[in-house]
Order: sequence, then C-alpha cells, then structure tokens
Amino acid sequence: MVLFLDGGCVSAIENEFIMNSMCGYLQQEELITTKITENMDWDRVCRNLEEAQAIVLAADVYLDSVSSEVLKFLEKVEQAVIGGESIGAIFYAVLYTELYEGEQTSVAMEILKNFCSRANITWGRGLGIGGNKLETISVKNSLWRRLRKQIIDFRLGVLQEQALFARERMQGTDVYIHPKEVSRKEYIRKLNRHVKKSNRVKIAQN
Repeated sequence: MVLFLDGGCVSAIENEFIMNSMCGYLQQEELITTKITENMDWDRVCRNLEEAQAIVLAADVYLDSVSSEVLKFLEKVEQAVIGGESIGAIFYAVLYTELYEGEQTSVAMEILKNFCSRANITWGRGLGIGGNKLETISVKNSLWRRLRKQIIDFRLGVLQEQALFARERMQGTDVYIHPKEVSRKEYIRKLNRHVKKSNRVKIAQN
C-alpha cells in the first residue's frame, strides 16, 4: 500500500496535480490519500503508517521549511515511533517552491531526512521542484502558453519517475529541477508582474 500525505498549505491544486501525475504509475497499488490537518483521525493515520510499504509526502516550501502543520505531524509521528509504533515503509518526498531553483527546497528536504533518521524510517528519494508559481500565472501571449505546456510536460516526467521509485520501493539520489525552458530572469519578471496584478485586484475588492 502507498500512503500519499497531502501537506500543501498554499496550493491544494498543486498536490492534486502531483498525485494525479503519479497515480498512473501506481495503478497496481492500493493508494490511500491523507490530508495533513490539525484534526486528523490519528488512530486511522497510525494504522495507515503501519500498513504502508511506501509513503509519499507532497508539500510546498516557504522560507526553507514545510508548513507548521507538516512539522507538527512529523513530530507526532516521531513520538509515536518512540512510543512503540513501527513504520516499515520507505519515505519519498515531493517538495515544490515558487522560487526558480528546485535546490531552494534542499534545506526542507534535509529536515525530512533528519525526521526519517530519528523515526527509524528508510529514506527513499526526494524531488524538489522549482518555478512552481508559473502554473498560476495567467497569460495572453501564445508563446508563453506553449512554454507553460512544455513545463507541465517536464514536471510530469520527473513526477512519474518518482512514482516508479515508490512503486519499486527503490532508493535514489535526491533530484532538484527548475523550468529550463524559461530563464530565471524571465520567470521572475513574470512572477513580479503577476504579484502586482494580484495586489491591485485585492485593493480594488477592498
């Protein structure tokens, strides 16, 4: 069984995209999805953690860390292991950031790896995705729309590869990616324009 932990606090759409992209390569697996919240059914979560052969956590990264809810969840899991729970699954992570470089998730990835070490959980592989804010930027330019489609395809490939690692219970080197089809300068320019536009809309609504 594969347990998919939805740890996104900013973009639920992103985690849905990640899960759907990986599901096709996990068709022969029982897949259980759990949203990390303060009011989780902890007994059910513990059962799923014990029964899972692979755990996939998908979460966004802000200021070099995952959300406080995810951190609290990991701490609770660690305490459960100390209290006698046994987790034999291999742990995989998909972290994403609106910053251009996927390497910007590396500090948060180390937090997860340290958690696995303390909780005696086998680390499988981490995937850090940069330039993730690009998917929320609406544009009229046809060339930019084509670039967005290429980026979706680019993300899809590495997500499917991550799913294969989870399906085969393999361990591998952490991978960090960014939207190569768009330069860092162009991405930041588009992102800043999008933020300014969003702020103007908020001011107008207020």
